[in-house]
Amino acid sequence: MLRIITCIFLSVLLTNKVSNSKEFDGSDSTLVNSIDKSAIQKKITAQASIGLLKTRLNSALERDVERPFMWDLFVSSNDTLMQFYTYKDLVIGGTNFKAFYVKVDYEDGDYQAILLVNESSASEYNSLLCYEALDSEEKYQRYSRIKQSRITIHLKKATSTKTLNYEVKKGLFLDYLSTSSVDKKWGDYQLKGLTKNHLKNGYWIEKRYDISLNKNMVEDGHYVNGQRNGEWNYSENGPVQIIKTYRDGKCMSIKYP
Repeated sequence: MLRIITCIFLSVLLTNKVSNSKEFDGSDSTLVNSIDKSAIQKKITAQASIGLLKTRLNSALERDVERPFMWDLFVSSNDTLMQFYTYKDLVIGGTNFKAFYVKVDYEDGDYQAILLVNESSASEYNSLLCYEALDSEEKYQRYSRIKQSRITIHLKKATSTKTLNYEVKKGLFLDYLSTSSVDKKWGDYQLKGLTKNHLKNGYWIEKRYDISLNKNMVEDGHYVNGQRNGEWNYSENGPVQIIKTYRDGKCMSIKYP
């Protein structure tokens, strides 16, 4: 009788463990284009945890290169409105990512998002925003298609759409590029450099939006297998204003020449 009870207990435990995560390792692609309300779990109230999640959300949004549609999430009037909840984990490319449900209740609308984080890594590439939806006078959505270790992000605005491509490598979300080199300028943005095995490698120059500075910055330095390494220079089309030193995608120091 004891053996039967033990077997039943283990079966329930394993079932619950499986149900707490979703794995994307099969040949079929999966579309993440809505919030599963049943997957929303505990609200996060610890200020230290909230601060860390805001930092990871910031890093995830800056991956867009262009100023993200929701760039004003971090302005003082909106920053305190953000709420974070644990969400069902996702397994992508063999890596287990913690998932967090993000919610903001505006006076004239609602914002929801899903943030994925590899909590075992300190790299700036450990987070990705795989879903967003703004329901107000303005409509905006970010959704993802996941197939094995590849992730295609779709950004859908009222007047335009855009796609971004990533690949999970060693537990990190790295830019996936289909050409051996990139040389693109559009509007006030730029990407120029070489790739190897679909990842950024060697010297790159990028002009992209910086959320913390609320402006576009010219950034140049070296990538090694998709991650920033060594010194990176930051400027506004002029003298270098900031020098950041990276190691395996993590900013180790900041200097102001």
